[in-house]
Amino acid sequence: MIKINLLPHVSRQKAAVNRRTQLAGLGAVVVVLVLLYAWWSMLSASNELRVKIEQTQQELRRYEEVAKKVAQFEADKKRLQEKITTIDRLIASQTGPVRLMDQISRQLPSEVWLTSLRETGGRILLQGYAFTDFAIAEYMTRLQRDAGLFTEVELSFTERAEVQKVPVKRFELTLKLKA
Repeated sequence: MIKINLLPHVSRQKAAVNRRTQLAGLGAVVVVLVLLYAWWSMLSASNELRVKIEQTQQELRRYEEVAKKVAQFEADKKRLQEKITTIDRLIASQTGPVRLMDQISRQLPSEVWLTSLRETGGRILLQGYAFTDFAIAEYMTRLQRDAGLFTEVELSFTERAEVQKVPVKRFELTLKLKA
């Protein structure tokens, strides 16, 4: 009879199955380790992103405060600029009448005196008295030539009058201011 030893063959199959099981277990452990590493790296990336988000939010709050200060400074600057413009306009308008009155009085001959001065729309209306027509003409010439503030000096009228029983000439001049 022939004897067949089946035992080593079965143990070879068991050994192969054991090897496959070991390889499958080792593969499962490797897969689990890879999954754990992926989870840990995602968790640390998530934490890093949270930290960056927190830092960015802090910077944003800081920049919002700076933006509020800048807006306040700009509003203050605008308000102050408006005040400066108003002051400049007031100073310019303040010196205009003073200069005008100064030039009108400087050019006044000794034989002429004024009784009224009115300004309307770039024109000045002067009323006054003079002893002669020549004094009125001299005043008109001085205003046009020497003052430099007027483009036109026109005589509206002249008439005889009497002041404290002294014969004089009553006159009215229209002056056009230079722009």
